Amino acid sequence: MIIIIPALIINLSNRFSVQSIEVEVYDNVNDQILLLELEEYLKGVVAAEMPANFEFEALKAQAVAARTYALKNLEEGQQLTTDSTIDQAWVSKAELIDRWGSLNYLLYWAKISAAVEETEGLIIKYQGELITAAYHSTSGDYTEAAVNVWGSNLPYLQSVASEYEEESPYYQYQQFFSIEEFNRKLGINSNFAQQIEILERSASGRVLKLKIGDHLFSGREFREQLGIRSTNFFIEQDDEQVRIITSGYGHGVGMSQYGADGMAANGYDFREILEHYYPDTELRYY
Repeated sequence: MIIIIPALIINLSNRFSVQSIEVEVYDNVNDQILLLELEEYLKGVVAAEMPANFEFEALKAQAVAARTYALKNLEEGQQLTTDSTIDQAWVSKAELIDRWGSLNYLLYWAKISAAVEETEGLIIKYQGELITAAYHSTSGDYTEAAVNVWGSNLPYLQSVASEYEEESPYYQYQQFFSIEEFNRKLGINSNFAQQIEILERSASGRVLKLKIGDHLFSGREFREQLGIRSTNFFIEQDDEQVRIITSGYGHGVGMSQYGADGMAANGYDFREILEHYYPDTELRYY
């Protein structure tokens, strides 16, 4: 039996038993297939994707988003992998001990395990279907609509305000490029940095189109080719260098992890966090 409970009235004091699911995960580092129980796999995902010192309710929100993301991929016939460039990141317990040290490992693993276990089986749906539970590090005050990044206009992945991000190390960041490096990374030959012109921004402030001399770029192309942290950027330049000031880190779609941590620190629970970043969705047990 699938127990369906609206997001706002879930009572986790009464735990429900959910069906155990085993998943195959391709470990791209060691070139092997791992057979893992879903909830155990998710602990490694949460540990890899969100700092363990984040607020507990933020970790719970991350666990639900990660579970939904994984099951959506499986539903679409995709192979789960530890390759963070194409899927969610995942780390083993041995790697975490190396990363955190033995003492911190005991504390952090217990915390992450509790976040996963207290939300066991919970997934996010929109009109009865699993959502694409996108998330990113830091939005820079507003998340981005999916249509401006991937071309898909999803009702639950629209731009929303993301407060409480000021503590993020990526809230504002600057990078410098010499004119030579700037041209080389973009594959252009522009002698005058002053030719840079922002043509269009989205409602969230992210650059959609810009022009450098006779060359047109999407904000996404510009970000990827230069390796900057966000398409929410401003450019300052002179005859010797280009300074790019970014706000946020990542594609900006869905849940902001630092925003979720800030919300949790200000009294919001994981249900309210998920409802904010994925509006009009509901929590259900798979």
